[in-house]
Amino acid sequence: MKEKNRKGLFGLFQNKRHSSQYSEEVKNFSAVSPEEAVKEPLEESLTSETDQISSSAEPLKDDEPSVSPSIWEPSDDPLLIRINEDILHIECHQFTTKSSSLSNVFKRTTSVSQEGEVSDPIPKDAQPQLYISKDGMAAWIYVIPPFNNGRDISEKDLRAIISQNRVKTGILEDALKSISNDLIYDQSVLVAKGTLARNGVDGSIKDYYKRVLHLEFEEDEKGSVDYKHLNNIQSVKENGTICEITRAVPGQNGITVTGGQYPCTIKGSEIPVPAGRNTVLNKEGTLLISQKTGHVTFVNGKFHVDPILKINGNIDNSTGNLDYDGDIFITGDVRNGFSIKATGSINIRGSVEGAVITASGPITIASGMSGNGKGVLTSDSHIKCRYLEHCTVSAGGNVYAESIINSKVESGQDIVVTSGIGAIIGGTLLASNSINARIIGSKVRRQLTELTIASTPKFVEETEKLTRELEQLHYNISEVKKNINYLETSQRTDREQLLERLRQAEEYLSMRNQGINNRLEEIAADTATQSGLIQCQLLLPVVRIRIGASVLLVQEEYSKSMIYKNSEGEIVIGNN
Repeated sequence: MKEKNRKGLFGLFQNKRHSSQYSEEVKNFSAVSPEEAVKEPLEESLTSETDQISSSAEPLKDDEPSVSPSIWEPSDDPLLIRINEDILHIECHQFTTKSSSLSNVFKRTTSVSQEGEVSDPIPKDAQPQLYISKDGMAAWIYVIPPFNNGRDISEKDLRAIISQNRVKTGILEDALKSISNDLIYDQSVLVAKGTLARNGVDGSIKDYYKRVLHLEFEEDEKGSVDYKHLNNIQSVKENGTICEITRAVPGQNGITVTGGQYPCTIKGSEIPVPAGRNTVLNKEGTLLISQKTGHVTFVNGKFHVDPILKINGNIDNSTGNLDYDGDIFITGDVRNGFSIKATGSINIRGSVEGAVITASGPITIASGMSGNGKGVLTSDSHIKCRYLEHCTVSAGGNVYAESIINSKVESGQDIVVTSGIGAIIGGTLLASNSINARIIGSKVRRQLTELTIASTPKFVEETEKLTRELEQLHYNISEVKKNINYLETSQRTDREQLLERLRQAEEYLSMRNQGINNRLEEIAADTATQSGLIQCQLLLPVVRIRIGASVLLVQEEYSKSMIYKNSEGEIVIGNN
């Protein structure tokens, strides 16, 4: 009897020893780190006696579905940094396997304790186990069921183990309630998931103008290269867009279940804004705007807008023709055959050959123009040039020169040739108000110089055109009349038909003749009151002077002359 009691007390002691040992192991398992939970072998986490018991336990059934459920919801956002959920599911499976083995150990332990002589088996409460993935982005809870009428799991127990393992963010409240309310045992349940990181996007710039200009030569059908049209000037209007800026999208770090950062791989860096002279960003910071009309250059990493286009050198094959919305300043010469066009002024410090130069503003040529019969200057404002030779000039304002030789010059105001030599030799000059020179005509060449004062220059051109047409009309009318006279005495069978046609032609020519005469009378009436003044220190033949409809041919030499139209409409030469 005593021996029997001794065995019973020994068995009770053994059972208590085993129970306390297993409780300590459960406590240690539940507090194990994520790395230890995966890496530590099952044999090292359990005692040798536990290994013997668990080895006789039923093998774990693989209850994992063939396709693991997604931890994070699907998203089309390409910037989200997706976690490799397959690895997480492997970690979860390992955690489930380990926890299931421990659950079997507890089950075997309670069976052993029930075989002893103890009247009341020791109850075991439900034991929650928690595992955090290696990257800290997910956490699962596995609850070992209670045995021998132990206490079921409660939400308080779950929150306690979560707190012990410092799980702070991404807690799935519904999962916790489901475990405690539905008493989910022997199953890993996702109870927390981190917030995914989101990559940023670096800022970028879309240029509307080239940063580096390369000369581009175009070939015609014959393979010839046009060196004049290089298109190497980048013009921009005021408030025009130079480049478009896409602002950076900053990256957002993710958050692990313990509140740590899960870093994004691309932070999203802003790109430096290439804002230079006369440029400004819009309010949104997305467009670089030109503050002035000018040309765009890219220097030292910035776009600049200069209202004056400066060409250091000549206009030749290295530059090509210029067509610029603004002012142009040229330090050299303009070679034969090239053209320059500007909406502003054009200032040339050298000379100009047979080129075509057009400007809305003033044109200034420091040396002069030798046009070779091809050079053309056109300005809505004034033109100032040292000399003008064998060229065509048209200015809305004054024309200033030291000499004008064999050129066609029109001015909307005055022609002034008083500095330097101050000579006008040959050519045709037309001014709305006055012509003033030191010398008009030449003793040596004795070539015709034509001077015209007309408030409306187009009337002069129209008059000349109509006069030429009238002369041709008179000749045609004369020829038609001769043919009519011939046919009237002719015996041709088609005489009547030809006569009809000639008489219709004669009628049309007569009507046109009358129309031209009427228009010439209108122009004469408009220019009858035309007044103007021509002054010079020396007037040499041969000079034809026209003021309005009046004309005077000068074939003698005069000094200190003042030429004007008197009250009778006659042109007179007086002394000044």
